[in-house]
Amino acid sequence: MTVFKAILLGILQGATEFLPVSSSGHLVLAQQVLGLKEPELAFDILLHLGTLLAILLFLRREIAEVIGSLFRRDPEEQIEPWGRRDLLLMAVSTVPTGIIGYAFHDAVEKGVSVREVGIAYLVLTAILLISNLRFRHKMDPDRIDLWEAFAIGIVQGMAVLPGLSRSGSTISLALVLGIGASRSAKYSFFISIPAILGAAALHLHKGGSALPPVLPSALGFLLSLAVGYIALTLVERLVTRGKFLRFAPYTFLLAVFCFYLYGKG
Repeated sequence: MTVFKAILLGILQGATEFLPVSSSGHLVLAQQVLGLKEPELAFDILLHLGTLLAILLFLRREIAEVIGSLFRRDPEEQIEPWGRRDLLLMAVSTVPTGIIGYAFHDAVEKGVSVREVGIAYLVLTAILLISNLRFRHKMDPDRIDLWEAFAIGIVQGMAVLPGLSRSGSTISLALVLGIGASRSAKYSFFISIPAILGAAALHLHKGGSALPPVLPSALGFLLSLAVGYIALTLVERLVTRGKFLRFAPYTFLLAVFCFYLYGKG
């Protein structure tokens, strides 16, 4: 593992993990165009831990509110916007995510064609384009019902397919369901915590590998953390301003590029 490759992978992981552009789709393209190979298992897990820490730092206030709610005597009392009910919602979302992710994991690991990634990017473009639509209006836009949490968990699980963005799919669905913009973004980030941990666990299940030298490992981890935090901030800002669909032209161009590579090779 060279320092340059560690820097490139750290930036790629941090940015594409949260921007609605599909980190796995970018990795497939990087392999096709640049000949970039998948990172060593231990280094890949390290990058995921960097983005996980970025989420924990970004949602530190919300997580503190959830933890604080566990120690209140009255379960019905919820002073803060976030509370113990969000743990239930997280569990409801995680169940379908885990089932779908596990079911498709081996098939995805065997590899997908650049044509399939292109199709997924077209689907993602359509998803982003409808993110400003509202098919229902909620009395309380910050409330997420159990069935909504389950539906969001389903699309999060489907994002295991390269080209489908986890954040793009979950945030867009939440917005379409009438959930508030900031709440949609932060809930998507919140439920990514068990999703990232689950992905890391699946990688560990494959077997261990040694980390690269200290400098590449440290750079990769710190860059995935720093760039991930910046990406989280950017995504929430764009969602709250109703500009989430601005990523659609980019994902459409990625789809066109995928089909070009498929036709060429």
